[in-house]
Amino acid sequence: MQTRAIPVERDGFIGAVNRGGGCNVSVANVDIHCTGTHTECVGHIDDSGIIITDVCPTGFISASLVSLETEIANETSENYHVPFCDEDRVITKKNLVEKWSGKSPEVLILRTLPNNENKKSLNYDENPAPFFTNDAIDYITHLGVQNLLVDLPSIDKADDGGQLGNHNRFFEKGKTISELLYIPNSVLDGFGFLQIQIPNWGLDAAPSRPIFYPV
Repeated sequence: MQTRAIPVERDGFIGAVNRGGGCNVSVANVDIHCTGTHTECVGHIDDSGIIITDVCPTGFISASLVSLETEIANETSENYHVPFCDEDRVITKKNLVEKWSGKSPEVLILRTLPNNENKKSLNYDENPAPFFTNDAIDYITHLGVQNLLVDLPSIDKADDGGQLGNHNRFFEKGKTISELLYIPNSVLDGFGFLQIQIPNWGLDAAPSRPIFYPV
């Protein structure tokens, strides 16, 4: 489903100036999880009733930005809850340990390499996205990360049989996951402060606009 907005039409009123209306009034249909940067909470995977505004930080929070190469899944000894396919690429615990000191663990922002601008419009049905191994997620939660931000459509494989195994592992201890970011190469790895920025929506997730201020 695409995000779209259509003019209100009711009782002779047309909410579109270019069609003769006095003002623009639109109804928006938004697919939060599939069409852009968004932030979600445990309510995405259970019936707890927890909504994103219950748990998403509202102010500045300290954060670490880390860039990582992905690895061929079948060449790693790490685990995932469904079998790997030949084309799968993963983010591993091994690579995290090598590249990230674990400082400021409350928030981790992860950028995958190579970091091309085509990420902004890539069709992930035709170009399967990398995902995390279970070991990588367990390492992240062990260090105390509460808010995880990634430039991927999901921390799980696109089709893991509906298990959303990494989501379940993360939300045992963590609070929010933000997906489908694009992080320009001009923003350097390291420590900084983050604002996630979401609207006040009473749902499991909301569109978000994370802003990172490097220090």
